[in-house]
Amino acid sequence: MDIMGLSKRMFDHLGQMSPKRAEATNTTSAIDQSAKPTQVLTGSISQQLQQIAQRFDVRSLEVSDVIPLQQALKDSGLINDTQVRAQGMLTQMAYHHYESGPMNLESSLQEHVGRMRERPTVLADHRESQHLMNIIKNLQSARAEIDAA
Repeated sequence: MDIMGLSKRMFDHLGQMSPKRAEATNTTSAIDQSAKPTQVLTGSISQQLQQIAQRFDVRSLEVSDVIPLQQALKDSGLINDTQVRAQGMLTQMAYHHYESGPMNLESSLQEHVGRMRERPTVLADHRESQHLMNIIKNLQSARAEIDAA
């Protein structure tokens, strides 16, 4: 081991990289965007919430709509790809409501967060659950505006 904690083998490998080889590893090829067609939501956050609220009624959400809702939240950027805990909460709630029919997503999420409080959880779980709760509340208010119009 050297001073930085790198193994000698790794240190030697880093030293063997020539400037041309290092430059070649830094160049990237164009990404083929046609391989993964997704619906990208554009506009402000409130417009994105309106679009999602039109598609999904979170006050009475069918279990079969949980995955499409999760994908719509990811596509819009409301839930990042790195927020796997927030994504997992939706599917866990779907599992709990599989036989009971449509669910009120806000009350289901509050119940789920309550179950998490009973067990020792990671701080990230709590933060992501609060983030998801805020998104669901915003979707509910957006849906209420749509229904009122």
